[in-house]
Amino acid sequence: MKLSSKMVLIFSVMMLLGLFLLSSYAANVSIQGANTFTQARFRNMSTSIQRDLEQDIDMMKMTLQELTENTTFMAALNQMVRDDSADKKMALAASKAAVQQLLQSPLVDSFYRVTFYTRDGVFLTTNTDHHPRLASGSEEAKAEIGTLSWLESADQTLSPVILAPHEDILSPNSQVRVYGIAQQIKYHQNTIGYLEVANQYTDLTHILQFVDDTNVSVEAIFDDGQRLYESQPAVWIWPKTLDQGSLTTVKDDHSGTDRMVYYSRLDNLGIHLYISQDSAISESANANLRSSLFLRALYIMLPTLVTIFFVSYGLTRSISKLTKKVRQFPADSVLHQDETSSTALLSTVTSPGDQETHELEQVFNLLMARLRDSASNELTLREGSLQARLSALQTQINPHFIYNTLNIISAKSMESGNYGVIEICHQFAQMLRYSTDTRSRNATMAEEIENVRNYLMLAKARYEDNLEFTIDVPENLHMITVPKLTLQPLVENAMTHGFNGKNVLRRLSVTGHIKEQFLILEIRDNGAGFSNEMLQNLRTRIQEIEEGKVSIETSGGQIGLINTCLRLHYYSKGKMRIAIRNDHGAVITLVMPHSEDDNQA
Repeated sequence: MKLSSKMVLIFSVMMLLGLFLLSSYAANVSIQGANTFTQARFRNMSTSIQRDLEQDIDMMKMTLQELTENTTFMAALNQMVRDDSADKKMALAASKAAVQQLLQSPLVDSFYRVTFYTRDGVFLTTNTDHHPRLASGSEEAKAEIGTLSWLESADQTLSPVILAPHEDILSPNSQVRVYGIAQQIKYHQNTIGYLEVANQYTDLTHILQFVDDTNVSVEAIFDDGQRLYESQPAVWIWPKTLDQGSLTTVKDDHSGTDRMVYYSRLDNLGIHLYISQDSAISESANANLRSSLFLRALYIMLPTLVTIFFVSYGLTRSISKLTKKVRQFPADSVLHQDETSSTALLSTVTSPGDQETHELEQVFNLLMARLRDSASNELTLREGSLQARLSALQTQINPHFIYNTLNIISAKSMESGNYGVIEICHQFAQMLRYSTDTRSRNATMAEEIENVRNYLMLAKARYEDNLEFTIDVPENLHMITVPKLTLQPLVENAMTHGFNGKNVLRRLSVTGHIKEQFLILEIRDNGAGFSNEMLQNLRTRIQEIEEGKVSIETSGGQIGLINTCLRLHYYSKGKMRIAIRNDHGAVITLVMPHSEDDNQA
């Protein structure tokens, strides 16, 4: 088979195979990208809905908290409910005082209705627009309030209960649907009624209709199966095994259709959120995408085949001529040819446009001429080899890049006059420099104290007035040598685990003194302390460390504390002892032998 035919065949097969693979790959990538985009789109919808819904419910909870902590309001409600006189003058005055307290709250104005109920039919509400036949304390009001389905749930807990959409019983036309939260109200340990904070259902629709396509369905369902919201009348039964945060295809046995659903759960609200779309929509789009890509490939293939044919024959034209010339060249008698014959055979037959073939012919002609001119000598052809030396760029990570970054932040903060950020960067840099210095495992007590102070000042920047600390280590102990990072991990443990994330005043103290040739360091906090079970477990683990029976922890509670104890035990070669106890908070005591020589750094 001629080279031109081979080139046409090879290039055609390569082109067809390449187009098929590229089209398939492009289709798969595009489909995968479309699915990824759909998942990201649904995730963004879910995140926005969760954020807005949680903010809405949190605002309602803040309103309930503000009202229940208002002693004047609570006292007025109690007096209104407890007044058993015939004229009810005290109840009426208390009701007016309670309404006045409600109207003075800036949070109450944000909601459609804030209502106080009792099961006896007594109520007061911020929205004066209510049915005229419903008078507070009347039998009609008592009957209507008794129909509220959430009363039993509110009686079972003191926490707020999220209410599914329901008709507003106080509405004049009884057609206003509301949602919100309610809570059982106690005054001096006595139940006096219920507070409900409600918004119209249209407000909930604005939050949960955060979709960019009418084909997308949004459903919000409580743990007990009640529905908070559904954007479409169709109700799908979702399996309980859906993975959170991923796009899953679910077959609906009732309708026989498949739906792509993105599931997430609002744990703090006890609500399941489902964002779904008919899979047929995506499948139709994917099919159209495949057809479009393969049709484009067909449009490319037809002119490409014609181009391959003419290009192949054009490229091989000079090669064919050169081949014919080589076949005619009498290599065995080149030395015996006359000048005319040699000149004819060494004439150029290829086109200069075919650069490689033309150069090949020029080289061939040159070689034949040299062969003829050097017939009396042995012709040795040597080709020099081209050696390329590649030098790889060595990228070295600058060990000071963090410091440089901190310097940049400090410089920018200085430009804006934010000296607090400058101080934070300085303290963080000091801690970083201290913790990453591996030249020694030991440090002086002064260095340890400085590192702890930097850490606590960083914490102070976060907690501000909610953090108070003292460091009381006499100066005569500052030159004592201790294992590096002895204090800071234990102080950090107290900050992290001692308060369980509560927003309370945190008090920490670090003290040190010498007693009977022992250095005693004590870290104390005013947190919740250790539970009895945790205290016993930690003491057991510490004893095992001192007996050499435990290695680095990888699971369980208080891992950082155990691993710190283990590190200090090894670094001190078993000389350091650690004790923990509760004393109005957690107390960690470090004891290690001390001599006068230890005062020298």
